Amino acid sequence: MLAFSGNALLTRAALASYNMDPELVLLLRVSAGAITLLLVCYLRKYSLKIFSNLHLKTAAALSLYLVGFSYAFTGLETGIGVLIQFGVVQLVMFASSFHSDRQVPKNKSIGAIIAFTGLIYLLWPSGDFTLDMKSSVLMAIAGMAWGIYSILGKNAESAISATTASFLISTPICLIFILLLPNNTGFSWSNTGALLAICSGAITSGIGYALWYFILPKIPSSNAAVSQLSVPLISAAGGMIFMHELISLKFVLSCALVLGGIAITIWKPE
Repeated sequence: MLAFSGNALLTRAALASYNMDPELVLLLRVSAGAITLLLVCYLRKYSLKIFSNLHLKTAAALSLYLVGFSYAFTGLETGIGVLIQFGVVQLVMFASSFHSDRQVPKNKSIGAIIAFTGLIYLLWPSGDFTLDMKSSVLMAIAGMAWGIYSILGKNAESAISATTASFLISTPICLIFILLLPNNTGFSWSNTGALLAICSGAITSGIGYALWYFILPKIPSSNAAVSQLSVPLISAAGGMIFMHELISLKFVLSCALVLGGIAITIWKPE
C-alpha cells in the first residue's frame, strides 16, 4: 500500500505540479517499469516467459488502467477521481469473490462499507463541483481494469515474471494508444516531472506491482480490495509529514472508519 500511495503522489505531481502531458507520463511510467523489471530478471536470473494466455490478459488490463488513469486525472478533482477509481475496484473484486466463493462472510461486506464510507467522508469535496463525464468514464475504466489486473494476479505462478511480461507487452500497447488518441495541446516537458514519472514507473509501479502479485495468491480477493482503501489515507498522511500539513479531526475520524472497516474485513470469526 505504501508503494501504491507513492505511485499516486509521484504521478499526480508529474501531471499537476509540473504540467507534464498525460501521454508522456504514461509512456515514461510503463517503459521505466518494463526496463527495471527486465533488469531485475536478468540480474537475479529469473526465468521469463513473456507470451502466455495469462500474461496477455494482465497486460491488456494493465494498459487500460494506465491509459485510463493518466487521461482521467487531468479532468477530475483528485478526491472524486479517487472515489470513482476505488469504488469500481471494490465492485469488481467483490463481484469476483461472490462468483468464486458463492458466499462471502458478512464481516467482509460490512467492513468494506464502513471503510468506503470513511473514504467518502475524507475525500468528498466541501463545495460545489462539476463532474466531467469523459474523465469519469475513463477513471471508472481504470478502476475496472485495476480490479481485473488484481484478480488475474491470483493465478500468477511467478510474481516477477508475470509483472515483467505485463509491462513489456503493455509498453507498445500504450504507445499505440498515444498515437491514436488526439493531442490538441502539444507536448509539455519538464525534467523534474519526467524524473518523477520514471521513479513512479520503475519503483512504485514496477517493483510495487510485482510485490502485489506476490501477495495476491495468499489473501482473499475481498481482503485485497478493502486493504487498498488505505492508500488515500497513506497519501494524505505523507502530505502531513512532508508538507507539514495540519492533522484535522476529519482525517482522524476518516482513519478510524477506514482502518476499522479493514480490520473487520480481515477478521476471521471463530
